Amino acid sequence: MSRYSPFHSNSDTTLNAAAVWRDRCLTSEGSLFCDNKLWTSELLSEVDQRFNGTPEGGGGGFYDKLKRQFDGASPSTCKLLAEILWILYLFPINMGPRAKRDPIRDVWGWSGEALLGNQADLFLSDEVLRGLGSGGPGFMNHRPRELGFFIRAMISFKALHNGERAVILDDPWTFATWLDSVPDNGRRQLKHILPHLLFPETFERFSSPGHIKQVLTVFGNLDRRTLRQMNKIGKDRELARVRRELEEQRGGPIDFYQPEIKEIWAPSDEIEEAPPSTSTGSAESFGMIKPAIPLNQILYGPPGTGKTYQVVDRAVAILDPDFFAQSEGDRDALKERFDELVESGLIRFLTFHQSFSYEEFIEGLRAETTDDGAVRYAVKDGVLKSFCTPTSNSFQVGEQFSSGYVVSKCTEEILWLDKPNGSRLPFAWEMLNELAGMVRRGEINLQDIRDKRVFDIAPNSRLEKFLINGYNNIIPVVVERLLERQTNGRDAILQKKVLIIDEINRGNISKIFGETITLIEPSKRLGTDEALTTVLPYSQSRFGIPVGLHVIGTMNTADRSLASIDMALRRRFVFEEVEPDASPLEGVEIAGVDVADLLTVMNARIEALLDRDHRLGHAYFIHLQAADEITQLQHLFSRRIIPLLKEYFFDDWQRIRFVLNDHRKANAQDRFIVEGPSSSGSLFGTESLSVAINKTWCINEAAFGRPTAYRYIIGPQNADS
Repeated sequence: MSRYSPFHSNSDTTLNAAAVWRDRCLTSEGSLFCDNKLWTSELLSEVDQRFNGTPEGGGGGFYDKLKRQFDGASPSTCKLLAEILWILYLFPINMGPRAKRDPIRDVWGWSGEALLGNQADLFLSDEVLRGLGSGGPGFMNHRPRELGFFIRAMISFKALHNGERAVILDDPWTFATWLDSVPDNGRRQLKHILPHLLFPETFERFSSPGHIKQVLTVFGNLDRRTLRQMNKIGKDRELARVRRELEEQRGGPIDFYQPEIKEIWAPSDEIEEAPPSTSTGSAESFGMIKPAIPLNQILYGPPGTGKTYQVVDRAVAILDPDFFAQSEGDRDALKERFDELVESGLIRFLTFHQSFSYEEFIEGLRAETTDDGAVRYAVKDGVLKSFCTPTSNSFQVGEQFSSGYVVSKCTEEILWLDKPNGSRLPFAWEMLNELAGMVRRGEINLQDIRDKRVFDIAPNSRLEKFLINGYNNIIPVVVERLLERQTNGRDAILQKKVLIIDEINRGNISKIFGETITLIEPSKRLGTDEALTTVLPYSQSRFGIPVGLHVIGTMNTADRSLASIDMALRRRFVFEEVEPDASPLEGVEIAGVDVADLLTVMNARIEALLDRDHRLGHAYFIHLQAADEITQLQHLFSRRIIPLLKEYFFDDWQRIRFVLNDHRKANAQDRFIVEGPSSSGSLFGTESLSVAINKTWCINEAAFGRPTAYRYIIGPQNADS
């Protein structure tokens, strides 16, 4: 049964509390914490008008904006908002009980009354609020959207007649189908969470659509195309089938997150990058205006702020804006679409490094060995030039040619055809493009290919003779269609593509771009009034950058200062800073340590002692979950944070101690960095020396296991919390 959870002893208590909420607030119009009527259409409409109807674009965190939106709201509206937050926070374990409880009490307090009484104590207890499963970083990131969706869903539910509401709440599949029909501005996790809270015997405790796809792929034997065609309810029914089969095999209840089961469907679950704090190209529910997408942009910031993570969203938003709007917040769907666009040749990803050259990026000479063993040098296109060349692989899956050949797959390098006998035939685009070029230049014609005269006319060609002559029935047909599609140069120039350059500041920009640094300017692109081309040195051919090409770079500021970037690059790119963002960590407490405050305070000290380019990115902390034990922080600090600080400060232990607040810790056991065991006197004697003696330091391993050591990083006032 899907209710079974071996990891959460509070599961029954939390689910029973959800059942009480359903009976009091959905079946009727009562309240969870008091005896008044709160869950009415009128009060929900006021909440909706203030939250969804009056977007807040000012500064501050989630609760700061929420408070401004509900300033002047009626007392009952504030109380209802507090209960809405309660159900919103009931599932995720990312936040600790206190981090959930305190804001619920605060929001209730906006009504002018304190949240007191036995009912409040019961439903705000640690046992109820401990959570049932991880919402992932996306849930906290998209908390405003989840809240907006839930408010709209409740208004839609309350607008139904009593009989209709009773039917929905009486049957789990009817409820899930109704909830899935509510417009969601992206794929909201509450569509998975609410069915489990209300019908735990039927629906799994998944909050991630990606995890569901993984389970159904591995255990359900469903391929990607089948899953894409299924709606959420169909996937839920398949999950129920998979559960029944696994429980029959194992002879008892199972949980999909049990280690021996999870390692089958998710063998590698580590994520190195963090999601950005906001989604690209979309208006936040707090009313941010959607900006135009620049042709050339660079995302820069300290390591671990989600720059590389964010380019996936941006690339999809550029190439498939409709899909992006529909899938906003669904990381798995966006990444899957990104991979499809890469495979189709519309996205190319590369990383600059110190050895990267003009010859690799634009064009250069490559040594080749001929059939007779001689060496010759041929001009080969680099990454940028080949990407800007009009794409030939514009055939669609299912497209038919003569003699029964059908396109089964079309990638950046290979065209796959299904033959009439059922076997598959791969043709390299390099071969097809070379034949098309020979026809275009008048060296051969299509009839020459059909009559197997290509190698009589061009005996030095390095194309595979037996392949071209062996398929003389289909190759000329493909080349002919290829030539037809390449004649429309305007379409090729306008074709949107995305070139992603990771770590763009690690390469020698002047050396890599060469003369093309001028051509990437938006006003100099092919297709504009001021378009420019240049003659490339190796091929002596004219080259320009099409107006449809978007270039997205990422830059790690800890690697190299922004000030040292080539001025030509700075002038031609829009620079957008991606800063560390503690908001996804709000509510995550580990052994009483507020992780969001920990990151914020440490970054403030690093900025004061060093600079803002070396702050800690939230990716280092993003996968921490609320817990009573200090183990997660112990591993993080000993293995990643302290070594990183040593690198940042070049082993200047005194300044590292300042970042960790060690100099203000009264108890030496809480200090991460302590003086070494040997003093200068014991090493060199007591007489004065004519040279400066460095103070020795060492790492106190015991401090990593002490919660107070981390609380004192934030400040002495947090040590006893």
